[in-house]
Amino acid sequence: MKIYFLSALIITVFLVIIYLKYQKTKDTKQILGYFAAAFAVIFFTYAGKVIFVHKPIFIFHLAFLILSWGALFYYVFKDKLNLLFLLSPAITTVSFIIIALFFSEHG
Repeated sequence: MKIYFLSALIITVFLVIIYLKYQKTKDTKQILGYFAAAFAVIFFTYAGKVIFVHKPIFIFHLAFLILSWGALFYYVFKDKLNLLFLLSPAITTVSFIIIALFFSEHG
């Protein structure tokens, strides 16, 4: 329950920061970029619930999620996009999909 509260708090803080930046700059294209990056990070965050089945991959996924959230806030505050860190949880997500498809005992 605490993790859901923390996730909701982080997302709310992020949305408030985006709103304040939009009020200052009125740049819709930049705000859409922020939302696209946020959508990717939130997707990978909730994909972790499925990856939890394989504990070693999940541990790497958590480390990559921390990098990804850091890259998202770095992008919002410094306007410098680090796509490698932002999409790093995709490595563990794709790894999980490959393991589930090709190495599953039920497949």
